[in-house]
Amino acid sequence: MPGSSEHLEKLISSLGGRGRFQNSVHILTALPVYSSIAFNNVGMAFHGSFIPHTCMAGDRLPNNSSNFTLSPPSVQLQVTNVSHTQCSSTLTYTDGQEKVIECTSGQWNYFPEYGERNIVSDFDLVCSGEYLSNLATTIYFTGVMLGGLVFGDLADRFGRRPIALFTLYTSVIAGLVSAFSVNYFMFVCLRFIVGILIQGVQMATYTLIVEMFPPKDRPYAGIATDMVFPIAIILLTGLAYALPYWRHLQLAISLLPLLSIFYVWYIPESLRWLVIKEKTQKAEKLLNRICKTNKIPYPKSTWNLLEKDTSSQEKTTEQHHVTDLFRTWPLTKVTIVSSYLWIVVAVTYFGLTFKTTALPGNKYTNFFIGGVMEFLTCCITLYMTNRFGRKKPMFGCLAGSAVFCLASGLVHSFTSDLGYVVTSLALTGKCFAGGLFVMYFVYATEVYPTVVRNIGLGFGLIWARLGSMLAPQFNQWSSVILGFDAIYVFGTLNLVGSLAVLLLPETHKRRLPDTIEQEVGGLETPEISVEQGEDIVKEDLL
Repeated sequence: MPGSSEHLEKLISSLGGRGRFQNSVHILTALPVYSSIAFNNVGMAFHGSFIPHTCMAGDRLPNNSSNFTLSPPSVQLQVTNVSHTQCSSTLTYTDGQEKVIECTSGQWNYFPEYGERNIVSDFDLVCSGEYLSNLATTIYFTGVMLGGLVFGDLADRFGRRPIALFTLYTSVIAGLVSAFSVNYFMFVCLRFIVGILIQGVQMATYTLIVEMFPPKDRPYAGIATDMVFPIAIILLTGLAYALPYWRHLQLAISLLPLLSIFYVWYIPESLRWLVIKEKTQKAEKLLNRICKTNKIPYPKSTWNLLEKDTSSQEKTTEQHHVTDLFRTWPLTKVTIVSSYLWIVVAVTYFGLTFKTTALPGNKYTNFFIGGVMEFLTCCITLYMTNRFGRKKPMFGCLAGSAVFCLASGLVHSFTSDLGYVVTSLALTGKCFAGGLFVMYFVYATEVYPTVVRNIGLGFGLIWARLGSMLAPQFNQWSSVILGFDAIYVFGTLNLVGSLAVLLLPETHKRRLPDTIEQEVGGLETPEISVEQGEDIVKEDLL
């Protein structure tokens, strides 16, 4: 429906761009939602961080002794010494013989460097159970991946707003209950549920926000939304420091999004979605509300043309599915390359995020500095995407992340005396990955047609969550299985990704495509500026 698409872009551009209505909805939606997303996605960096520990099994034997019977049976030896390691205690007897006792649940003493208490110490996730902490993160992101598969389709069918609100508040409930987990199994099951729901929040909300703005302001909308993420990371650092017990921290990060209850009535459905779904009355009502809030005239002629084009279209009940992402070759190419890039950016960003608390230096300081650097990266990204488009900055981020990750690994391999250099290089590589995350969300919402936009974003985020699932496992097993640190894997993946991004189309200053038949990446039509929107308004006044 090319006519409708053109008039729809004109309509959205005539509504003031970054007007009072758009900015207020943007801020009120992004703050609670993206804070919740950030808290849940990276909270395990504190919930599951390593705590020094010692096995005290030998000290907890009755009277520090053991009936170590030799031949003849009447001979019993007394324990003369007990030595401890992280996972076992060694008993030394009067004749010099030794007996090793492996620790079981409840037999460890923990020595937290910063007074913290997390699931590692509460559920004894150490020694043979050490992998369970990283497994909890993988299970959470498995839920996130499933949420991308489910809620992308639902948000395209039933609207952005209802899916966003449902998933936000149900994730809050699941998060609150998880703070009272009595064992590891209960904790990971609830985290899995939170993961499913939190992805629905992210997809529906991000699409709703971006669809409010004309092409000129889309990068601002997407990147400004993602700026909440590093701000939330900075806030999370302070909360984790102030609330060292993980249950208290989990309650705090679950309750914060409830502040949105006081203004949830103000958040509208996407005008673009309402028009595409031919919900004319609701679209017109929202249009009136936007014009009134922004104090601009009602764009009557543009709306009439759009309504006429829409009503002249043949009614269709066609439902779109994931298979539509492979209907044409340009769409197929975008989907394949995007899937790989989503894996790369996710495995790098989350892999380095979860390594942050294990890097040399104070873990709270490292996490705080990482958040500040990410925020600055978002600011730079906003300028770069407006100035140079999408492809060039994405290439720069992939190449930069590759260089700094590989450099950090090399410095760590050659010397252990430059811990601050290793940390600085790793955090810089993480910032490049964070910048790419921001850019790629903008790109993914531009390159797919409206009818499959959430499906395309959801499909891509499935691969992103596969990367997120793999990230903690790379950190856990890379040196054991591959023989080198995971940071080399991150660097190599980014290097390949920098070449793959060259295969994608540019979307800068192009209209959002509405149907699959329209060119992927947007039509070759110049963007409609705010000034042109004002001209449209003037036409409506005549």
